[in-house]
Amino acid sequence: MQAALPGGWHSLSDQSRAVAGIEIGGRGQRVAIADDRGRILGQAAGIDAGAPAGVALDTVRGLVDIACDHAKVKRDELSRVGIAFGGPVDSDRGVTLLSHRAAGFEDFPLVNLLEEYIPAEIILENDARAAALGETIYGAARGCRDVVFVHLGSGVGGGIIVDGRLIHGASGTIGEIGHMVVSDGGPICSCGKPGHLEAYAAAPSIIRRLEDRFQRGPKGRLPSWSEHESITVKSIFQHARDGDEVASEVVDETIRVLGVAVANLITVLNPAAVIIGGSVAEVGTPLMSPLGARVRQFSYPASTRRLRLSPAQLRGDSALMGAIALALTQAN
Repeated sequence: MQAALPGGWHSLSDQSRAVAGIEIGGRGQRVAIADDRGRILGQAAGIDAGAPAGVALDTVRGLVDIACDHAKVKRDELSRVGIAFGGPVDSDRGVTLLSHRAAGFEDFPLVNLLEEYIPAEIILENDARAAALGETIYGAARGCRDVVFVHLGSGVGGGIIVDGRLIHGASGTIGEIGHMVVSDGGPICSCGKPGHLEAYAAAPSIIRRLEDRFQRGPKGRLPSWSEHESITVKSIFQHARDGDEVASEVVDETIRVLGVAVANLITVLNPAAVIIGGSVAEVGTPLMSPLGARVRQFSYPASTRRLRLSPAQLRGDSALMGAIALALTQAN
């Protein structure tokens, strides 16, 4: 009999053997070995987020052995492996399509190359979609079967779960929330098109918009900022709370545009939970409280009656736990 997991998901039938979760992305390479309840038995990490594909693959192989040693599990005892990759993937072919931070991942057969080293079934997924699964199974969306996960980090991505299933779309691009058009002729997105959400809500975009205002200020610096103070998303929100007018403009614009985008997702998809993750979400209440007000202002009212709007509970571990969930679970 299958053991029940949160949110209507169930463990796979053969759970006498451990599983592995692998994350390759903005935090480098991470590997965790877990038991049949998703409990971590051993883990290992590399920190080179810019490692080219071949180097990253070698690093992951080594980390798998280290994590297995910590877990007291042999590599050939792993039953399944889930991978959360920081970029677009072709899950059906087990191929990474592109990485914006590292070379060599174009049409890179990651699954086939890892299967040569790990004799187990391997499932590849985009990291934001994996994070959506991680938060649904183990995090802030536990108990929900309709979930939208929004990742706000170096880029903006997401994952969507409908009726307990992680969905991909006809060409595998569901969850590209960062490329929603939120303004006509707004700032240029990393993809080269204007007015996309990522150009407003990604961490580099928030910082860039403040720096643009610095250039227009006295001596290229705003009065309330010290000359050597580093500009981060956290410091921008802090200066806004302290009453800095320009920081407040940037924060208000970010929250207003993000509120419009999230409200549109809620109105169209009617999820039970919207989870906001990534480094920007780690700002916490100064983001989430006004965002909640904006979301309810812009949403179709009936769509928010049973809505849970929450920051990611797993924080930086959402994608890694999602990789474990990929290896361990299936929708019922």
